[in-house]
Order: sequence, then structure tokens, then C-alpha cells
Amino acid sequence: MVITDEDTCMVDFARYFMTFVQEESVRQVCAVPRGHQSHADVLERICAGKGQAGVTWSTWAQLGQQVKRASLCGLGQTAPNPVLSTIRYFRDEYEAHIQDMTCPAKVCKGLITYSVISERCTGCMVCLRNCPGEAITGGKKQCT
Repeated sequence: MVITDEDTCMVDFARYFMTFVQEESVRQVCAVPRGHQSHADVLERICAGKGQAGVTWSTWAQLGQQVKRASLCGLGQTAPNPVLSTIRYFRDEYEAHIQDMTCPAKVCKGLITYSVISERCTGCMVCLRNCPGEAITGGKKQCT
């Protein structure tokens, strides 16, 4: 059992567990690592802001069920559960990532954007000096 709070991005949560399972898999059944890789790749793209609209949830669920049936070990049989559970109970988060290009929990860096609100800019340049990613450019009252 894993307990999370409302600040947890469930898409990133599923991505983390699929990455873990992929690394720990014994890879004795051909379909299992391919299924793990497929889930992990799609989750990675979704978290990076490159998810594709028109995801067929039933196809994704079928892939998870096939991996469960093909696996010879307990890890492989339970590996798709984070994906299947998060799709079942938190599909709205997946849709926010894919359709709205937002992460409700503000965790997925590929979906976070920062901008200077020019109407509120006082020209103090604090944003320019404190930006850790050097994403702000311009001069006084000209930051973007």
C-alpha cells in the first residue's frame, strides 16, 4: 500500500513505478519487458508535455492485462497495476496532462511554464536576478 496526498501527480507516480519495474524486471518473458517499456515510454512522454490526444484507454488497459497474464513472476504480474489504477481512478489527471497541457499537481516540469506579467512588473529586476534557470531576459521594465 502506498499513501499519497493531493500534491502527488498520479501520472508521474505511475511513471516512477513503471521505470522502477522496468529496471528490476528479469526479462524472461519477451512480452513483459516490451509491455513495461511501452507503458514507461508513454508515461514519460505525457509527463514531458508530449502526450498525444486520442489515447485509447481500453487499449492501454488491455496491454496491462496481457503483461500480467504473460509474466512468470510476481513483479511482472503486479507491474501494470500503478498504470491501471491511476487510469481508472485519476483519468482526469491524464486528460489534463494530454489535452490541457497542465499538471494539476505542478510536478511535471515539461508542463510548467513561467512568465512575467508585464502589467505587474515594477522594474525591480528581482525576478531576473533570482531566476535559477536564467529563463528571464530583458532589462528594466522589459523582462520576458
